[in-house]
Amino acid sequence: MRRRTQWGHWAWIGSLLAGLMTTTPGCVGLLANVLHAVYGNNIPAKYEGLEGKRVALLCRTDAGFSGDATSSILSSSIHAALSMNVKDIDMVRQSEIEQWLDAHSWDDSDYVEIGKGVQADRLVVVEVSNLQLKNGQTLYQGRANVTVTVYEIPSGKLVFREQMPEFVFPSTGGMPVTETTETKFRSFFLQVITRRVAGLFYPVDATSDVALDATASGI
Repeated sequence: MRRRTQWGHWAWIGSLLAGLMTTTPGCVGLLANVLHAVYGNNIPAKYEGLEGKRVALLCRTDAGFSGDATSSILSSSIHAALSMNVKDIDMVRQSEIEQWLDAHSWDDSDYVEIGKGVQADRLVVVEVSNLQLKNGQTLYQGRANVTVTVYEIPSGKLVFREQMPEFVFPSTGGMPVTETTETKFRSFFLQVITRRVAGLFYPVDATSDVALDATASGI
């Protein structure tokens, strides 16, 4: 219960900071310091069950698991983030998962079968749907529905789920299309999704996302 409360307070403070960034920049530093004082350097992981486990990762978009560049980019970037930040994790190589899929007639409603096939202890499924990059014709603003699910293998028990409906970046406004390219903005938006997804499984800097919207101007 304490962890849930911490996340709720952090989200509230983060929202307040985002609202103040464009009007009272001095308050951002002050509130960031308050955030640090309350929570220390890190917000704890929402799910710690990947530590010391062999973990398979599946990233699915509207085009499927490997039907477009988006799923490939998310797979490789989340894979790398988990490998670097989760203690004693053993990530199943994406090539091993692809080889298993190619060699089997797989019912795409049974994710757990893949986890069993590659002898994983946990299966992480990241589903990204309805991804959009524009708000109207003049602004880049990323939107997507993101769901992260973890299954225990071989039992198939669902042990964790996080839903992020209408995930939006930047959270307010957007970037004029004259200031960057769609390719660059897509890459940045996928990095933001990677940070949010991977950060569910290891401690993250409590202040790292405070000014995240502001960094979009540097794309």
